[in-house]
Amino acid sequence: METIKNTALIVGANGVISTNLIEHLSSLGNWDIIGLSRRGGTDHDHVRYVAVDLLDLTDTVNKLSALTNVTHIFYAAYQDKDSWAALVEPNLRMLVNVITAIEPVAKSLQHVSLMQGYKVYGAHLGPFKTPAKESDAGHMPPEFNTSQLQYLQQQQIGKQWTWSAIRPSVVGGTTPETR
Repeated sequence: METIKNTALIVGANGVISTNLIEHLSSLGNWDIIGLSRRGGTDHDHVRYVAVDLLDLTDTVNKLSALTNVTHIFYAAYQDKDSWAALVEPNLRMLVNVITAIEPVAKSLQHVSLMQGYKVYGAHLGPFKTPAKESDAGHMPPEFNTSQLQYLQQQQIGKQWTWSAIRPSVVGGTTPETR
């Protein structure tokens, strides 16, 4: 019996979330994994890395155009800035550039998983209603997670692939530099 192979595109591959995700998917045995980051990484087993500047659409399209086997995108890239308002543009642009590059070439794309957090509910602004629910009103912008979510909702309309947003309250782990 042949094992079904999925191909994960893990965006922000050298971060806390993604390094643990790569380990987990590798242990399952039915995933090929492509990790995207500015620095790249060391290829091993079913994991290969691509160094790419996700803020540059041309670089993103050039480096992702051959990734035709991608079935799942796990998006956890993050660009830090000095203010909440300044976070919106680069963090939205990176997601848009990835989807713009992958969607036309990955004909078997099934799902996009967007890593978010409690900022969607306004946690960074102080206390918020708990339990938080998807139907709760959003908080006053700017907030990059909300912009990314709105983009994915619009981009997915009429497409075969689905999306989800993961919103843990706390994430713990290590990055390759701290192991």
